[in-house]
Amino acid sequence: MTRTTRHSLCFTLALAALAGGVSLGAEAGATNPSSGTIAFDRFGYPEGNLRSRDTGDGWKTPWKTSRHAGAMVVGEAGDPSGDRGGIVQIRGTAKRNNPLRRRLEHPVTADELFLRFRLRYDAASIDSGTDGEFFVMWLDDIDGSDGAHHNAAVPNIGVHTAGAPKHKQTMFMVRISSQHTAWTPVELEGDRWYTIVGRLWKSRGGPRGSYDRFSMWVDPKPDQASSPDATAKSPRGPNLIDWVGFATGLKTEPTDRIEIADLALGTSWSDVVLGARPVMAAQPRDLGPEVSFKDDVYPLLKTHCFDCHAGADSDSGIRLDIGGEVLGQSSGYPLVLPGKSHESPLFHRMTTEDDDERMPPDEALAKEEIALLARWIDQGAKWDETVLPAEERLTSDHWAFQRVERPDVPKVNRDDWVRTPVDAFILAEQERQGIVPAPTASPTTLARRLALDLTGLPPTPEEATSLADTPNGEDYDRLVEHYLSSPRHGERWGRFWLDLARWAETNGHQHNRPRSQAWRYRDYVIDSFNADKPYDQFLREQLAGDELQPLRDEHLVATGFLASARVSGNELDKVIQRNDMLVDVTNATASSLLGLTMECAQCHTHKFDPITARDYYRFQGFFVKGQPVYLVLPAQAENANLAGTASTADLVRARIELFETVRERLVSAAQKSRPGEEILIIRKSVEGRMKPEEKKRYRQLGQAIAKLNQAWGYYSPATSPSQVPVAPTEVRWPLLYEPTELAQAKPYLLTRGEAHSRGPEVDVGWPAVFGEVPSSAPIDEHPRRALADWLTSRDNPLTARVWANRIWLYHFGEGLVKTPSNFGVQTPEPMHRALLDWLACELMENGWSTKHLHRLIVQSNTYRQSSAHSTANASLDPDNVTYWRREPRRMEMESIRDSVLAVAGTLEDRVGGPSLKASSKNADQRRSIYLFQDRNFPSHEHRLFDGPSMLASCPQRRVSTVALQPLYLLNNGFALRAARQFAERVARRHQRPEDQVNFAFRLTVGRPPTEPELERCLNYLKAASIDASDKMPPLAQLCHSLLNLNEFLYIP
Repeated sequence: MTRTTRHSLCFTLALAALAGGVSLGAEAGATNPSSGTIAFDRFGYPEGNLRSRDTGDGWKTPWKTSRHAGAMVVGEAGDPSGDRGGIVQIRGTAKRNNPLRRRLEHPVTADELFLRFRLRYDAASIDSGTDGEFFVMWLDDIDGSDGAHHNAAVPNIGVHTAGAPKHKQTMFMVRISSQHTAWTPVELEGDRWYTIVGRLWKSRGGPRGSYDRFSMWVDPKPDQASSPDATAKSPRGPNLIDWVGFATGLKTEPTDRIEIADLALGTSWSDVVLGARPVMAAQPRDLGPEVSFKDDVYPLLKTHCFDCHAGADSDSGIRLDIGGEVLGQSSGYPLVLPGKSHESPLFHRMTTEDDDERMPPDEALAKEEIALLARWIDQGAKWDETVLPAEERLTSDHWAFQRVERPDVPKVNRDDWVRTPVDAFILAEQERQGIVPAPTASPTTLARRLALDLTGLPPTPEEATSLADTPNGEDYDRLVEHYLSSPRHGERWGRFWLDLARWAETNGHQHNRPRSQAWRYRDYVIDSFNADKPYDQFLREQLAGDELQPLRDEHLVATGFLASARVSGNELDKVIQRNDMLVDVTNATASSLLGLTMECAQCHTHKFDPITARDYYRFQGFFVKGQPVYLVLPAQAENANLAGTASTADLVRARIELFETVRERLVSAAQKSRPGEEILIIRKSVEGRMKPEEKKRYRQLGQAIAKLNQAWGYYSPATSPSQVPVAPTEVRWPLLYEPTELAQAKPYLLTRGEAHSRGPEVDVGWPAVFGEVPSSAPIDEHPRRALADWLTSRDNPLTARVWANRIWLYHFGEGLVKTPSNFGVQTPEPMHRALLDWLACELMENGWSTKHLHRLIVQSNTYRQSSAHSTANASLDPDNVTYWRREPRRMEMESIRDSVLAVAGTLEDRVGGPSLKASSKNADQRRSIYLFQDRNFPSHEHRLFDGPSMLASCPQRRVSTVALQPLYLLNNGFALRAARQFAERVARRHQRPEDQVNFAFRLTVGRPPTEPELERCLNYLKAASIDASDKMPPLAQLCHSLLNLNEFLYIP
């Protein structure tokens, strides 16, 4: 039946009903709206957010929902015919909000239009007294914003309190402006459905006439068309209607629950009244004999669908052989809606008349087969797990997903070359290919390599010469221990971890406000590497520090790993704001600790790895009950100045309450001149408009809080056994810290990853391919501690492998696995997998000691090789995958800058402390790791020498070579100042030019100059001293040249 035919039939039935010749029973109720219908929507959508839903008729756009509190489809309504629609729930925000709105297919300029919708108000949500309630449907010629008022010469119909005849009750009312309101005698009662009907009309007809009259009926009877309950009159109104929507207001609190259903707009009374369906609990329907999945549905799917839609490698990517896929439990996008065959995407694809859309593509299903599937769906789409699984039993034989087992150390022919077992693994492959390793590097090269690798700074002249006479290598091993025990070691290797943690000291996004206490996490990382904190403990503190007992300050500081997520301080949509943070935390944790690209499963099942969208949101579930906040560290709080309050918690609470008192006063004042409007007042305005005594007290409380030791960390008041005071986050629109809501937070599968498209609830857990969550895991009480326990268990196949691979990467410039943050199935088994597994076992079986792996690697002959080229080796292994020679690599941005300062003699030894801005007076005395890290505006050196983006976890710095890099080192003021200071240091130490050149070489490249180099330098100094026109002294020019040598800028 065509749309025109359907509409004609409805129109005929409506006319007959008016004449009394047809009873509007089940048959009439099952029809579509009449030909006078402008638009309708019965909200027959899957449960979840209404955003972008687009069924119904007469609409130009899908539904738009508010970012602040959007509308949700929460249930099903029905009528005696069995024709079902949906119930939409709306929540308040205590401010003007338009939770849903939609544009009509054609603007309406007719002399009159009628509307109908159903309304039910939760009884517990109705306030008594003058507080009352506010909820309206509006009709306007524009969309406006989420907070648009739609009340000035805009028709509204609904419930309100202010100005009602009975001032202490919420009454039904209609208005075209707040000054022209008409009240019905009907008082709002809770927990019952009302039918609201309106007639909007023009007192002067024609396209240019205004809609200046608005009549309202509450639960009308068919013969009451001429007897409205109230009519509002206004001197003006819109002359066309293009948008309709619903609005809540200041009186509609976040805890209020309002439900609507069955929306229709038409051109006559009969369109909206006689075609109306009562909203009630769905009545049972005769669905015929029960359909058997095993005997009826499975054979049909197997015959017509499984050729393309079954198996892990299905051609279409859509699977009909897994119950969770069909019902949307793994992707959030259901193909079948149980009980709603005609709304199910699968049913639509089988019945569409579009040949390009219809499935199966070659031959349509028979009517009997379609009817059978429709009955199965309407009967609940019961899945028989004895025939097909409800969830895919994900398994994988991928090498990285197997338990780490200790391999035997290989036997080799040249066992005299083996200095640590690392050499045996490397040499075994070299011997297999007929490759001979390069000779050992010179002592000065080894000293420089060790110093730069383990501390990020060049060796002192004394360290550089300490290996000159080392027949047995004992001095080398002592030098290794010297650098591993140096405080500079943690600064060097902590920087690598901060790359992984996407750490920065600003929020990012548009607002990008500073995080004043984020430096404590940087110091925690440095201290942890210096102390060789066991890696399993290191992870446990960062993931679940607030859930540990006994709680220590460093535990809270450690959660800065999770809190390093970007948070937009300019985002008003709190659902999006929080979801963006959780996505950041989830992706960074999976990438840095597990080496998994789980972000690929945020919107759909991973295209390569055995990770579903359900897995993604189960993993995200570990974090949903917490968020980044400023934490007052307990150890120092006892002796703090509390500004007259009883505790640190009271101190923080007093400042928040004072701020809120002033903000609410300003909102109330603004509402008097702008009634019904959404009032948004930023923090600066609140602070600037405080009364003098309020401002004084506010400043006093703020100063007391600022003196407390705080950390920017991740905290859950619901899962932490300790109550930690949370200080204010002073940004424009902070991520709200609501302990009650955090305690109730649950993970949900988001359809296509959209924050407002909430699908089914999921349980908390890791990807199913890694096994089930044991019942003994404290998932409910301490979810992140349970995650840390799993990550660091002996059976976890990834954690130790990933970390061992990263350590190898940072020593050699490339990991044994070439993709350090992707150990998924697209990553082939590495040539040196046995070595990787052996290192992982060594890590786990030696107290998770990172320094133990350092020793095994840097004391090996593999590491100690020279970079000498071999034509024979290159012909067999041109890419050096067998590590037959050492490949020099350029230093990172921080090491370049720090090395320049070190040879200039201006670098401080002080460890830790608040960060300095690069423009600060003493910035040239501090290591780069202690300079302020602005996420949106990194330093010039950071951008020029390939620093990390700080937007996402960075597993490996890229290395570029561009002309601006040498130009910077030649002309930048930093380089020129350092060159002068370097020359001054040399001149203070030696007077003779020969000694000056020798000392300068030893400082920069760790060796004395060769004879030709010495001769050229002396000649230059002599010639330059004759020409006094240069502004830079000759020795400074020579030192400047040494700072630009490739030998200085590369780790040999």
